[in-house]
Amino acid sequence: MLSSSRNIPLPHAMTDSVEVSGREYRVVESDVALEIENSTGAVMTVRRAVRSSRFNNSLVRVQEGPALTDPYGDYPSQDYFVRRSGAAQREAGFHHRLARFLGWELPRVTKMDGSESLLYLECLFPYFFVEQKHGWSGVQARIPTYLGIQDVSKRSAEFILSLQVMDAVLERQRLESANAILESDWKALERQIAELGRRSGVLVQGVPKKPTTDWRRADRVEVQVASGGGWISLSQEIDQMASRLEGQLRRRAVHSVGEAAPQIEAALAENQDNGMRLAVVLSEAVDDLEQAKRRETSVGLRVEALEEDLRKHKDASLLRNLGSGSDFESLYENCPTCGQLLPDGFEITDYPLTIEDNISLLERELSTFRSMSADARRAVERGQVRVSRLRDEMASIRSSIRAQKDALVSPNSLPDAAALSEHIQLQGRIDALRAVRDEIEAALDELDRVFSTWRQTKEQLSRLRNHELNPTDAAKVAALRTSLVSQLHSYGFRSMDPSAVDISDKTYRPIHEGFDLGFDLSASDMVRVIWSYLFAFMEVSRERGGNHPQLLVFDEPRQQEAARISFQQLLRRAAQNGSAGSQILFATSEEEHGLREMLRGLPHSMTSVPRGEKLIKPMAG
Repeated sequence: MLSSSRNIPLPHAMTDSVEVSGREYRVVESDVALEIENSTGAVMTVRRAVRSSRFNNSLVRVQEGPALTDPYGDYPSQDYFVRRSGAAQREAGFHHRLARFLGWELPRVTKMDGSESLLYLECLFPYFFVEQKHGWSGVQARIPTYLGIQDVSKRSAEFILSLQVMDAVLERQRLESANAILESDWKALERQIAELGRRSGVLVQGVPKKPTTDWRRADRVEVQVASGGGWISLSQEIDQMASRLEGQLRRRAVHSVGEAAPQIEAALAENQDNGMRLAVVLSEAVDDLEQAKRRETSVGLRVEALEEDLRKHKDASLLRNLGSGSDFESLYENCPTCGQLLPDGFEITDYPLTIEDNISLLERELSTFRSMSADARRAVERGQVRVSRLRDEMASIRSSIRAQKDALVSPNSLPDAAALSEHIQLQGRIDALRAVRDEIEAALDELDRVFSTWRQTKEQLSRLRNHELNPTDAAKVAALRTSLVSQLHSYGFRSMDPSAVDISDKTYRPIHEGFDLGFDLSASDMVRVIWSYLFAFMEVSRERGGNHPQLLVFDEPRQQEAARISFQQLLRRAAQNGSAGSQILFATSEEEHGLREMLRGLPHSMTSVPRGEKLIKPMAG
């Protein structure tokens, strides 16, 4: 379809005033409506206010049906928002709704700061629409960079052409995220090992702050303790202490059992009583800890539910402030307190709260539950510390009981009280060091597991970074070049031999001798490149399978006074694509007579606005 007019109104005609037949009219209300049909035959009508006392221009009203071609139908409607955070992700966002209507599942892509986001619709539409003011200044002149998406034009081209290499890109992003998690796990283990060493007087050397490709635990890690004026390994220290303990027991003089037995028996009885009491306390502490964990989980779930409820109410408030007339009073399908399903028509109160009152109430309730969640988390931490301390005490008492029982059953080698105390202390130190060694070894084993997985993902990443286009993708890129070059020939491209123009398999942009096409081009040839490039995407996507919506809109395509023969060939190409099922819309100020001559014999539909008339007119009456 072509629209020919030399008096297309400027934007202020929809916002301030419009002059018709020499008389100026003030604009009171104006909006834009568009009827869209997708590939499945579903139709929706989209309406957005330009100037309105009732509706904010960030509100989009959608009717599920052809409300323009059949305005008397009864169609369900729904309001959405744009130009607000969440417009592409939330159910109340229009871009989310439009992507689903088009059948697009927008991929997640990497941003400049390393985070992820959707490939927003704003990144794709420069391939489908060229506006007059800035769109003809260069290839992909309007690709948005403010969204902070890495290689945004490349990601957009891959999605439109449905290149399988994009799966590799997404897999690479997944592996990079997995690697980041593994590196975080490594750092946590490294800190854990260091803390274990500090608490126990053990020096652990050779564990890097992050995984490295040359990591070999056996060659790098040393676990040492101070001994005299130097350092020895922890295992050597444990062996030496065990030998010293054994030597003391052999060398020390032994008192008779009659002299030492009463004191040992009294101490043993006391330890046994303390052990039983401590076991009860430990059991209660474990129960308290489990209860605290359950409470933390319960409060956490409640916080998540309140956050979701608050988000829905804020979306509803936003839509209402934008002018939506939708019914927001029945946001709850379930009771917000007990979760029970609320039947239709179920009356809770004769005086329901407004959306703003609910938001205020939910914010206060969320603040309370967040405080409760913090308290529950602190209770769990205190419980864990208490259980750990009680278990250490229980281990110490059990060690003493075992040592005392061993002494009482020894017929001739029972040490005196001082020797027994030294024995127990030394044995306790040995047991503690063995426990520390076991914990460090377990953490190092976990480091080895993390490193093994990290190395595998690094190798996979290396292969993906060197990934070349598979035959299917390469054929699409080759077809893109073929279409581009053939059009440049037909449009009269003269800045260089069109056959010397190529498509980069790295950026999917037109190149010449390895450089982006754009340097040393005349202004009219740059316009010819834009024509060719955008039509090539449409054709390859249609013929070889892609996500192009098969819609192309050019505002004043005959820029820089491109030759009439070039423009005629462009019209011919548009007609061929239209016959193949695509839709091409041109808005042009070409003289109607000359335009009809160029269109003779080509299938088309033309709407002409005669000189002196305007598309926007005052309402009758």
